[in-house]
Amino acid sequence: MKFKILSHAGLLVEAGGTQLVVDPWILGSCYWRSWWNYPKAAKFSAEDVSYIYLTHIHWDHFHGPSLRKFPQSTTILVPQAFSTRLLDDLADFGFKAIVELPHGKTVRLAPELSVTSYQFDIDSTLVIDDGKTTIFDMNDCKIAGWPLRHMMRHHPKVDFMLRSHSSAQPYPFCFDAEDKEDLRFRNNEHYVADFVASASLLKPRYAVPFASNHCFLHEETQRYNDTVVNPLHVKEYFDSHKPAGTECVVMVAGDSWDDQSGFQLQEQDFFTNREQHLREYAEEMAPVLREQYRKELNVKMSFRDFDKYFSKLMKSLPWFSRFLFKPIVVFELQGRPEVHWVLDFDRKQVYVPTGEAPNYSICFRIHPLVLKDCVQKGMLTVFLPSKRMTVKLKKGCVKDYLILSKVFDLYDYRYLPISGMLTPRSLQNWTRRWREIAHFAKLALRAMFKRNQQDALAEFVPRTAL
Repeated sequence: MKFKILSHAGLLVEAGGTQLVVDPWILGSCYWRSWWNYPKAAKFSAEDVSYIYLTHIHWDHFHGPSLRKFPQSTTILVPQAFSTRLLDDLADFGFKAIVELPHGKTVRLAPELSVTSYQFDIDSTLVIDDGKTTIFDMNDCKIAGWPLRHMMRHHPKVDFMLRSHSSAQPYPFCFDAEDKEDLRFRNNEHYVADFVASASLLKPRYAVPFASNHCFLHEETQRYNDTVVNPLHVKEYFDSHKPAGTECVVMVAGDSWDDQSGFQLQEQDFFTNREQHLREYAEEMAPVLREQYRKELNVKMSFRDFDKYFSKLMKSLPWFSRFLFKPIVVFELQGRPEVHWVLDFDRKQVYVPTGEAPNYSICFRIHPLVLKDCVQKGMLTVFLPSKRMTVKLKKGCVKDYLILSKVFDLYDYRYLPISGMLTPRSLQNWTRRWREIAHFAKLALRAMFKRNQQDALAEFVPRTAL
């Protein structure tokens, strides 16, 4: 077996002459020119790839422009989720074969290459095996508890763990909170510690910081470059908390490993001389960015489109949700300070106030282009990782934000309305994933008996959306 890092979360694996690519973001940017691969994606021949696996539908993993570079004869592999959202989003690409992988079932792609997909929350981990080498491509998947132990029992020998090590979410970086204590539930050190904790459990030969090597070049988000965790820092922390038998190896796009000669790593200063590289990158991409800014100047977003999307979301919530979750959420549009569109989760109403904005729990200020694109594509969940927003948070409302971000996920992934989960397909999926249900039920019960909100949140924050 041999593998090559292609990009931020892109991986190319070859065994016995068969090539598999996971999450190919191999060109351009994503999230409205906010995210860019850093360093740039490696070059390879898309014509030689037999299989592509997509872990989930966030655009730095399901990257439409990149997918169109592959021949339509390429077989697309996706996790067999309870809904058909991934399949529906792939329908327009023209691929001849799209194969769903059932949770926890090993599928042989070629005599020397097999894969097993493990779903967790809205994401998935792919285990890749050629009989001698096993790769756990965990990517963004924060699989834990009983589901993780189940995966480890089926694959006790792990050679490589590839796992994210930095936050994709806006919390706490894009937030202006009345109470600064509300911004302390999750920080970058937690992600680094989680990376090391996963390695301690899995005991791989090598742990590779992965799926977090991107940068921000859009003028709205350049300031967040310092919030991306440097993989050299991950290695430094890892080496000081050395899990027995595991070596942390920093690999970037273009680096590779094979079972004959080991690692082939470039000499590079991408992270020791990052500021200069980012300046040069921004200068190179300046024409593309200028065109993006021009496109954004005159975009109009109507309340009608906003209302259509969010009214359906409100109706999808179960009747008892108003007893548990009833914030006032306001959306403001950049360049239109007079616009205040309100979501009242207590009364389940979407409206425009007649005077000033009401006393909100959470207020998003977002570019009209971003919001319009999200509601038209039914993908509000992706505006959060874009960081193309600012968020005002009233004191004590961090719990509301955490729940709201999960509601966006659940709605876009069709977990809501709950009636949609009672189909034969859904029930079959959850029968295979019963350990996950038990895991989250256990967390919920533990959180219920915590004496204060901070302790209760701590049960969920490390394991969910953030």
